[in-house]
Amino acid sequence: MQHLDSPAAEAALAQITHVYTDLDGTLLAPGGRMLANHRGAPSTSLAKALVRLKQAHIKIIIVTGRDAVSSTEILRLANLEQFIAEMGCVVQYGYGAGAEKSFNLGEWTAAHFDQDYDHTADRTPHELIARSGVVKMLLDCFRGRLEVHELMGSHREVTFLMRGNIDTRPGGEADRMLAQCELPLQLLDNGIIHPKNHGLLEVEDIHVYHLMPRGTGKGRAVAADMAAKGLASKHALAIGDAEGDVSMGEYTGSFVLVDNHKKPGPGAYAQATVRDPATLFTTTQPTIDGWVEFAHALLKAKHE
Repeated sequence: MQHLDSPAAEAALAQITHVYTDLDGTLLAPGGRMLANHRGAPSTSLAKALVRLKQAHIKIIIVTGRDAVSSTEILRLANLEQFIAEMGCVVQYGYGAGAEKSFNLGEWTAAHFDQDYDHTADRTPHELIARSGVVKMLLDCFRGRLEVHELMGSHREVTFLMRGNIDTRPGGEADRMLAQCELPLQLLDNGIIHPKNHGLLEVEDIHVYHLMPRGTGKGRAVAADMAAKGLASKHALAIGDAEGDVSMGEYTGSFVLVDNHKKPGPGAYAQATVRDPATLFTTTQPTIDGWVEFAHALLKAKHE
């Protein structure tokens, strides 16, 4: 894995026109802040970087586990045009009266859910998952190691949030249980969090999980977006800090791993997953500082 100051990185970055970026742990400082550095000190570095990238006609697309409401506000504040939210399940262009929203529901069919639902009705994909009984099944099986992850003010439309530390790999115990459910579901890991209060027992690293339609994810959403845009992989780059972000690198020509000094880190997973390990790069700085480091390397490679 090479750093952003390597000749290989400069050559790859010179061709980039679209950047698919994770938010928490990547674009934002700890606590979800934009006007701070990684340590929390006031900083306008990210704002300046975003302005320069906009002036250089680099498209920045947010790809996050957050819901559409939270993502819309960040889109507005950062003067961006598009986000892919809820781990790839919700896509939105613009905001306000002109917003265009669509859903990626993977293996779900009309038999599971009609995408032309009434947004005021209480039957979103999220509600269907919550009522299916699968949440209770998982909590009973992984008692003390898994719990519901409730966020104040969250407006989720598709994914159901949980947290803990269990095996979510394909073919693992959780995956085998979900394969027996009527709804095609999967549990995706979106990285380590540090909740102040929780009811988990004997759990060191607490991961946030998205219970979501099978066949969805950040990578698949990015692939669909690139296809819709007619975007060649060499012109697309993804950047993130967690295994859930690495899936984007299966489709983009380059992937930048933000070095948040995680143990165990996602570096080995990234090397085995991205489209071409030769186009896998890493920052030297964590979270927002690493993203700004990446932005400066991109602008330098583009001679901006």
